[in-house]
Amino acid sequence: METSILTTKGQLLIPKRIRNKYGIKSGVKVIFEDAENGVVIRPMNENYFKTFRGMLRSSGDLKEEIRKIKEEEKQLEHAKMNRIFKAKAARKTK
Repeated sequence: METSILTTKGQLLIPKRIRNKYGIKSGVKVIFEDAENGVVIRPMNENYFKTFRGMLRSSGDLKEEIRKIKEEEKQLEHAKMNRIFKAKAARKTK
């Protein structure tokens, strides 16, 4: 088990053996995650970002999904404009 002391500036020294084992080099950002029993410190290196691979994959064609979303937005906007014009026309007839 390795230990470190928090400085008055809130800084921690990560022991060399741990830095070497996990590839934490000068300039590498680390992430602090809340865990059930404490804090987990992980390097935000290439391996960290690889854990996100495939997370955003779609089951279908992305272009088709975007086209559908745009079409839905267009229909909602069209319905909104119709309500506005009908409301204006109703006020003019009064």
